[in-house]
Amino acid sequence: MYHWVLVCMIYAITFHGQTQEKLKPSLEIETDPLAYLLRGYSVHAAVTYGKFRTSVGAYGIKPPDFLKSNDAFYVFTSGFDLKTDYLFGSVKGFHVGIQATYSRDRIGLKDTDYREDLWGLNIGIRGGYRFLFGKPANQYRGFYITPWVALMYNPSTKTIQHGNEVYEQAAWVPFPTLHLGWRF
Repeated sequence: MYHWVLVCMIYAITFHGQTQEKLKPSLEIETDPLAYLLRGYSVHAAVTYGKFRTSVGAYGIKPPDFLKSNDAFYVFTSGFDLKTDYLFGSVKGFHVGIQATYSRDRIGLKDTDYREDLWGLNIGIRGGYRFLFGKPANQYRGFYITPWVALMYNPSTKTIQHGNEVYEQAAWVPFPTLHLGWRF
């Protein structure tokens, strides 16, 4: 499974190098306001080039109890991600892509101080829509909104047990969100 991610990343990097010579790339910065609502953080930087967009970011979230396998546990997920998207039509509109995330789940029972860290590489597919509010004459520079959803796969799920309580990491996780950004 890891080979699939590696092949896709190499292809994206190779294509990126070829298209950079012909097209002027644009820089974007963005954040996920939902991460802050979930007592976390989010910061991402991206480059658009031709019909592609590649971004790197750092994030952290405290998932709500209804999304966890056992709400007796405290969970805080944080990590770094790399995403490459294909942009249909232009820099605005629909996009699909791939995502690789190296993350840490800090997990422990809510009524104890003990926490255990589970690290792992998650891979997935994603898609969404980019609403750019800048003018076409200036390459849509300015504010944008991007709702998107990813389906992430964790190939190395683990289970934690404290006393009679058990927490199981999910192998498949849908991740819907909304990013707010600025295009330079």
